Amino acid sequence: MSTLKILATAVATTLLIAGCATSGGKSAAEATPGKFVTYSCEGNKSFSVRFDAENGTARIRTHDGSAELSKGARGLYRDDAGEWILTLADGKGTELVHKSKAVYKSCSAQ
Repeated sequence: MSTLKILATAVATTLLIAGCATSGGKSAAEATPGKFVTYSCEGNKSFSVRFDAENGTARIRTHDGSAELSKGARGLYRDDAGEWILTLADGKGTELVHKSKAVYKSCSAQ
């Protein structure tokens, strides 16, 4: 293989890897504030989140209802009534709890 082809392959690989990298440890919702991001979870379940960076809130939409969540202790998002708890993470680490039950587990952004 010529030196030019090797160099071109190396550059293309580097760009591909850089494009697949996460955004500094932020979840997909936090990385795209103001837009709803859909998360697919185990058990063929899904929900959507819109992150508001200015107010530190997350709006969720699920088949079980919707709520406005505020960021609290340990980076968790909760509603005022304590019925919803959202943990945003990279990969499949996002989880949504409803009424003390982890209804949406092992979720990843689509």
